[in-house]
Amino acid sequence: MQPDSSIPDPEVPAKVVHRHFTAAEKARILDAYDCASAIERAAICRRERVYSQLLSNWRKQRLEGRPLAVQRGRKADPQAVEMTALQRRNAALEQRLAKAERVIDIQGKAYALLRAVAGESADELDLPPWQKSSSK
Repeated sequence: MQPDSSIPDPEVPAKVVHRHFTAAEKARILDAYDCASAIERAAICRRERVYSQLLSNWRKQRLEGRPLAVQRGRKADPQAVEMTALQRRNAALEQRLAKAERVIDIQGKAYALLRAVAGESADELDLPPWQKSSSK
């Protein structure tokens, strides 16, 4: 005798799988719920398989300005976050410093070149000591 496939399996799953909604899905469901009448709201809850309390929580989240997409997992360590931000800022400042040093070096060479074209030697110029040639 073969089992009838139209009869649902009475076995209950061992572990419940919880649904996760994306921020777009939450916003779509909330917008539809807010524009619906009382009867349509009940139909939306049944169709989307959500409770009105969940919608209430999502609405409160949106009104408070918090993102609808909830980050799951452990909270970031505030000191580690600050350390990362400071490291990024330090790297950006080091890049700016290196660029400024290259610009200063190029300006000094351009100044020496212009003075050389004008007929003066680089030793006679008012250059900083690190820019003057030391081969006398």
